Amino acid sequence: MQNEAITAESSPTSVEIKHPYRWLSLICLFQLLFWTMGPWLARNTLHSDTLEGIAWGNLWQWGYDKHPPLAAWIAAFFSNLSDTSDWPVYLLAQICVVIAFIAIWKLAREYLTGAGALLAVFLLQGILFYSNRVERVTPDTLQHPVWALLALTFYFAVTRQSISYWLITGVMAGLAILTKYQAIVLFAPLLIVLLITSEGRKALSSVGPWLGGIVALTIAAPHLYWLWENNFAAVSYLEDNYVESARYGTGTDWDHLTFPFSFIKNSLGNIFVLFLLMIPLFRAPKLPIVYPSFKKVFLIAIATGPFAFTLVFGLVTGEKLVPRWATPYFAWLPLLILVWLRPLIDYQRFKKIVLWCLLTGLIFVSLRCSYLLFKPLFDDDYWDSVEFMPLRAQMLKAEELWSHHYNQPMHYLGGLHYHVAELIAYSHNRKTTPFFGLNPAESLWMKEEDFRKKGGIIVMVDGKRNSEQVRQRLEKNYPQAEFLGRFEFEPVTKIKINDKPKLVVEYYLIRPQSIQK
Repeated sequence: MQNEAITAESSPTSVEIKHPYRWLSLICLFQLLFWTMGPWLARNTLHSDTLEGIAWGNLWQWGYDKHPPLAAWIAAFFSNLSDTSDWPVYLLAQICVVIAFIAIWKLAREYLTGAGALLAVFLLQGILFYSNRVERVTPDTLQHPVWALLALTFYFAVTRQSISYWLITGVMAGLAILTKYQAIVLFAPLLIVLLITSEGRKALSSVGPWLGGIVALTIAAPHLYWLWENNFAAVSYLEDNYVESARYGTGTDWDHLTFPFSFIKNSLGNIFVLFLLMIPLFRAPKLPIVYPSFKKVFLIAIATGPFAFTLVFGLVTGEKLVPRWATPYFAWLPLLILVWLRPLIDYQRFKKIVLWCLLTGLIFVSLRCSYLLFKPLFDDDYWDSVEFMPLRAQMLKAEELWSHHYNQPMHYLGGLHYHVAELIAYSHNRKTTPFFGLNPAESLWMKEEDFRKKGGIIVMVDGKRNSEQVRQRLEKNYPQAEFLGRFEFEPVTKIKINDKPKLVVEYYLIRPQSIQK
């Protein structure tokens, strides 16, 4: 049986890539530099979901009402590296991507020669999940490195029959659970690989996979216990907001088809540029390479399995499939296409594609940052986006109002869920506890009586989703709240804008029972 390295090297037009680590460093540094500096210079605040994660993470809980804790912990840790700037969080987002790049390259080297393995990484610039709006740190984006490392260590564990790799695979599987429950759509294809391949069945007859499973469950156990203690709150969020939600769809059987179709359409839009970048490879001569059965089955499983299982979920349940769920799905798509095409990649073709990939990445980051900078010039409602919100000023006002009454740190900040999450991430006192929605079901880390006992500030904004419900809770549950005033703030823009609207926030004081003036 031939392998690719021998076949490629035997071709007189094939050129071995010198210094592959330099090429890999090039794409990694490109990602780190442009996607850290660009958003840092263009944005006023972090993304809402990232700010929510920081607010969660500063509480260091084993779970939250929406997601497992890992992404929140890491986001909070990096956020606390700087009191005045968001750049550590933007850097974290790109570290996640770069770790995925390295893991994908390591796996690609098992299939392709140096040029092909490097292109499996460079071509990711044609997938929007790696080249557009990647400044966010969320459970979706943390799946980039976790899934890539899990697939890599699983491959090594099976092919090397190594207990050490199985233990590392168990660690990554446990971290995948702590990142997002969506990991199940990756676990399922990996399990199928174990069951239908001879290498997989041989692995199952050894102690390695079982030890790895024990490690994974051990890592996930505290969170699973938290789920049990909190009535599976995070799972209920998925069910309430997607599986049984009336917010989406028609409520008819057509949803079983329209949602999967929409998911496919959005996914094709996210990977369309990849196929344009690969045009030179479609035209290249094909090498007579034969891959072992396990390699083919494994690659197809990880590159298509999660997407397929997501479609099955939509077809069966008729529930909405969110486009961003596909964030980690296409990590191995360039590698799969390269293995299927078996193109002869000479040095000129390699350099040409690398150049186009870097140019594409530069265009995408430029467009993204330009959009963030100049959005106020063409969108009259720009002020409603979080990147223009005066969050630091609004949070500072809450802390000043509290300090006028008490000389101790403010214990709680309550109000609309996302507004509080966005504000508290910029608190000078990292120990201020958020009371999301004035609703204990959204704030599982606290008890309502503690809020009454220790006191805090309530912020109110009108015109947002759920604003009326939060105001009703304020009036019903906290009639003792003292109105401190309505304060106006202007949107924050990086470019000069005239006639900025006034953003009004109301502040209320809940006097603590245990603190005196």
